[in-house]
Amino acid sequence: MEFITKLLALLMALILALSGTGASVIGSTDKTPVKVTRRDYVFDRDRLLLGAYCINTRAANHMDLLQWFKEAGLEFFVQTGGGDLTDDVLSFCDENGIGILAANTGYNRTLTNGCVWGINYRDEPSALQFDEVAAGVAAEFERDPHRLPYVNLFPMYANSEQLGETADDVFGANDLTTMDALNGDSIRYRKHVSDYIGTFDLDILSVDIYPLHWNAETHKQEASYEKWLRNLDILSEACRKNDIDYWVITQAAGLADGGMKYCDTDRDQRWQNYVTLAFGPKAIIYACYQTGWWDGDSHMIDDAGERTDTYYAVQKVNAEMAPFLDVYGNYEHVGAYLPNKLLAAGAKLDLVGVKDEDKPRIETVDPLLVGVFNEKDGDGNAYVFTNMYEEYKDKSASFKVTFDGASEITLYRMGEKTVISGDTMTLLLEPGEGVFVTVR
Repeated sequence: MEFITKLLALLMALILALSGTGASVIGSTDKTPVKVTRRDYVFDRDRLLLGAYCINTRAANHMDLLQWFKEAGLEFFVQTGGGDLTDDVLSFCDENGIGILAANTGYNRTLTNGCVWGINYRDEPSALQFDEVAAGVAAEFERDPHRLPYVNLFPMYANSEQLGETADDVFGANDLTTMDALNGDSIRYRKHVSDYIGTFDLDILSVDIYPLHWNAETHKQEASYEKWLRNLDILSEACRKNDIDYWVITQAAGLADGGMKYCDTDRDQRWQNYVTLAFGPKAIIYACYQTGWWDGDSHMIDDAGERTDTYYAVQKVNAEMAPFLDVYGNYEHVGAYLPNKLLAAGAKLDLVGVKDEDKPRIETVDPLLVGVFNEKDGDGNAYVFTNMYEEYKDKSASFKVTFDGASEITLYRMGEKTVISGDTMTLLLEPGEGVFVTVR
């Protein structure tokens, strides 16, 4: 009987996969999501935050690193690599509005400086460690309810041992109408996220996803991680349904011997950011700023302590996004979907998607990623539109979009703000380009 049930599930998935949607995280395990406590942190959580991973405050030129950090348009750092939070570091960060999620090795638990947003508590725990880590998070909140014990999760491409999950025997109702029923990575990962949100009273969820690849032998960029969008989508849905802020660590470094591509152009950074924005994050965190697990010269700051092409790429894209960082915080995420999915990069699996009534009318033959948002205190909407051809294909994406009932469209593009009267807009997006749009 069990075999027949599984066989029927597989057949149903095959029949409906082309028109189905991604299975929900909710119900992937028996755990009921925790009703999280919304915290009043020492930092502003009502706007889009831009941060970076890895900085060693012990470096000889650490004050230069902090000055360059500010000039890059970055607002907080996740400290790794050691180093104390000395008076000069704290003073500079306090005076310049730079937040610190401090490394365990440099964290003084008596610190009350407002620039210390919290502690870099645990990176990529297994589900087998969730209870232990959640208890530690609760203890940190008992000590100080306004500072974040920061926990970062594995991405979907982590293996079973890393996740502490298997993909066995989960052909439930969620999987009957989706290709997820045939994909062990997605099943395993939804279980991981379900176990997480069923364990932690933590209102910020973070993940690191590195989607851009290259071949060391041919020196050519390869296709992006094929489940990139579904990975973002699974976590976005979990956050959206449980009133959790979503933070995403993006790829700002690489490896010369292949695999992870050096992400040292503004196109690399722009594409990742707008793809990510379509899923409603409240923070984008670049990995890595200085030091880390990549080639030393691929970080924003190299091993010699100098700024790299990656630094200047991040700086440029941050400046382009600056005009809407505050505006973005006025909207809540509804979901994301893909016109012309079969042509889109990183889109092997279906997204949860959005209801037809929430979609604007789009005319295009090109692949797009569309993020949909509702205004929190009004009846307006916002959207993220991103060209979803593989970046290296150098293909533009054109589309016409109509927002029924709208009288004004505000377009944020490449650092410029343009107001358009009426309900219709036509755009040509360059390779790797995305835009943020508000509608009234």
